[in-house]
Amino acid sequence: MLLRLALPRVLGAAKRPSTLRQTRPLATRVPPDAVRNLGIIAHIDAGKTTTTERMLHYAGLTRSIGDVDDGDTVMDYLPMERERGITIQSAATTFGWRSHQLHLIDTPGHIDFTVEVERALRVLDGAVVILDAVAGVQAQTLKVWRQAEKNALPRVVFVNKMDREGADWRACVDELSRLTTPLVLMLPGPSLEQWYDVVTMELIVFDPQDKTGATLRRSKVEPPTAELSEARVQLVEALAALDAQIVDVFLSAGDHLKVPAGELRAAIRRATLTARACPVLLGAAFRNIGVQPLLDAVVDYLPAPGVPPAPLDPRKLVAFAFKVTVDPQRGPMVFVRVYAGTLDARMALVNQRTQLRERATKLLQMYGDAVEEIAQIAQGHIGVIVGLKATRTGDTLCEPKVKAQLHGIDVPPPVFVCAVEADAPQDERPLAQALSSLVLEDPSIVVEHNEETGQMLLRGMGELHLEVVQDRLRRMKVNASFGKVRVAYREMAGRKASVSHTYAREIAGRMHKAAMAITVEPAQDNTVEVELGDAFEGAEQPSEVHRAIVEGIEGAMSRGTLLGFPVARTRVTVTNVEHFNELSTLPAFRACAAQTLHHTLASADSVLLEPLALTTVECPGACVGPVLGDLSMRRARIVSIDHGEEAHVVAEVPLGSMLGYSSELRSLTAGAATFSMEVVGFGPVPALQQKRIIQESRGY
Repeated sequence: MLLRLALPRVLGAAKRPSTLRQTRPLATRVPPDAVRNLGIIAHIDAGKTTTTERMLHYAGLTRSIGDVDDGDTVMDYLPMERERGITIQSAATTFGWRSHQLHLIDTPGHIDFTVEVERALRVLDGAVVILDAVAGVQAQTLKVWRQAEKNALPRVVFVNKMDREGADWRACVDELSRLTTPLVLMLPGPSLEQWYDVVTMELIVFDPQDKTGATLRRSKVEPPTAELSEARVQLVEALAALDAQIVDVFLSAGDHLKVPAGELRAAIRRATLTARACPVLLGAAFRNIGVQPLLDAVVDYLPAPGVPPAPLDPRKLVAFAFKVTVDPQRGPMVFVRVYAGTLDARMALVNQRTQLRERATKLLQMYGDAVEEIAQIAQGHIGVIVGLKATRTGDTLCEPKVKAQLHGIDVPPPVFVCAVEADAPQDERPLAQALSSLVLEDPSIVVEHNEETGQMLLRGMGELHLEVVQDRLRRMKVNASFGKVRVAYREMAGRKASVSHTYAREIAGRMHKAAMAITVEPAQDNTVEVELGDAFEGAEQPSEVHRAIVEGIEGAMSRGTLLGFPVARTRVTVTNVEHFNELSTLPAFRACAAQTLHHTLASADSVLLEPLALTTVECPGACVGPVLGDLSMRRARIVSIDHGEEAHVVAEVPLGSMLGYSSELRSLTAGAATFSMEVVGFGPVPALQQKRIIQESRGY
């Protein structure tokens, strides 16, 4: 039976004809074991959104199939996404399949938006990993695979684009075998419309007369082809190495081909849920082939939400806020996963981070940018709360008198920066409000004010990330100018140095005074040591003084002496502290520590550390020479080169030298190459390069 869920009467800001059907609601009537919370993850351009659009259509959610190139997809609803043809924000939707309710999140594939993937996977129970049948396991595939592993998510793999020339599903499976035990559940048949089901030993035929791919027929393959028989043997043998129960079934059946399909499905599910193996299905989503078997695999092999985690009372509400968006009419919309209890509309909630009480004025079910108002969100389900003003990504929400704290979301530090400035004084307030909304939505955006230059700095995960932020500000009708995108460096003590300093200042009619000596030296990590010494027995408690000094040092280390970047890889030792009776207050020690460290770093010949990006370039074999030549000019260290018709070059490159690389690579390869980057650490900047960077930044 096909479930059809109620759909919104209200659409979002995008002006387009609705492709969504109006059907009956049943969201809150589905038991937890019939729920699947899953994400679609992959390298950019593997076909995530294309596959998702087919899922929605076959589930009866949409009247027609959206197309990325036409800009009419349900999940990529932002104007920027439609113009660029890529997913920028993760989008959620809900639909039914085989009496189950699926909450699905389509995630971006570009490395700049990795936080969108991270916070989606934090609340999901399983994932569908999509591979390009030609490109195989790519750089961002490995990134999202590791993210899924970190969150202990069972996975199903869909090898997409099997209609393309050069498609090689066996090579994809070989590459997958380095990551997991692949369980091949489908094989190509005699034509693109015909596929073999290894579990049921059936031929699946997608009716070529039905251009939407919605009509398919199954028939028993008797006798099985040699290839199908071999695949069934390999599947049973792979499961037997992982699951003792299937060994007993096989011994009873006496033949690999006679093992019942139901027993195989149960064994595949057990192996998938423990992340010891991963089912692999094949298809061509753009040609509307293979998506229904993929949906069946989601229901059959990915987990249900299950019972609440052990410390939580299943009767008391505990929900996790994993995403916030700001709607012009509704205000902040908080996406939550309910881990225990039931969230009701108009319910009072307590934010465990702030201990503030707020009220959920409305609850919504999302369908891309469309919404449906619902009465409650049950345990194991995902939905949206309207009415919360102080909730941020990573917050835990509970009903009053409940104490529970779920672990948050790791946000990597931004590595690109640009200046932003209001065009006129009257534009300053709209700019500040717009930036506040963007930071609320995207925790990987950092806005800070440079006191020395008076500039407002906007930090992001990459060039594209900052470009999208700038685009969004323009669409919000904010009049602002943007500086050149540059890299966020770090600063490090270049040598060992020691400085003694006395702080004395009158504040509000009272003198504050303290003195200390600080030594800095290069190290592998930041460390701070404070030696108060036996001589310290002043008016303040030593523990309070120690805390004040550490706070002063940590504050000072957020801005180095070269260009104001954070200090890294530096050991700081406070070797002497002097107090002056009642003059030595905690603010005096705090300020003295900050000033002394600043003077010490200034005398330690500080050096810049530049972020290093592990860069993977995929290009035609004929283009390897120009690509390597260009990378060498960018001070790259080549890690590996995989020659072939489609070559893979992996290099560690200073991130600063990769500004504008996308356009240059397109020019070098006539648009035939792609690349991905991941910041893996920091390294010293060569002296001449450091001099040039300082001159460019200071203007002298």
